[in-house]
Amino acid sequence: MILHSKDSGARYDCLPPGLCPRGLTLEQAAAFVGLSKSGYNKGRRRGDYPGPTLPGRRYDMCLLQAAMNRLSGIQENGGSTPLEQWRATRARSATGH
Repeated sequence: MILHSKDSGARYDCLPPGLCPRGLTLEQAAAFVGLSKSGYNKGRRRGDYPGPTLPGRRYDMCLLQAAMNRLSGIQENGGSTPLEQWRATRARSATGH
């Protein structure tokens, strides 16, 4: 993974060894999922991958992992977010179901 880029303006060399940043540039997000930037953008337009959600137009690694899990069939959650799943579980337990 690219940890420092002249173009990104971010400095990741201050992170401890082995710790990757959670907020990724488009180039890093594309590399993380194994695509070129244009391939990632195509997938994003189809709804396969998330857009930038963090400050500085960064892509959240957790959302990328969730997208990869969904695309590979590891995780099926009916399109709901973990927060929505938690709320639904909490609502069911509050009503005794």
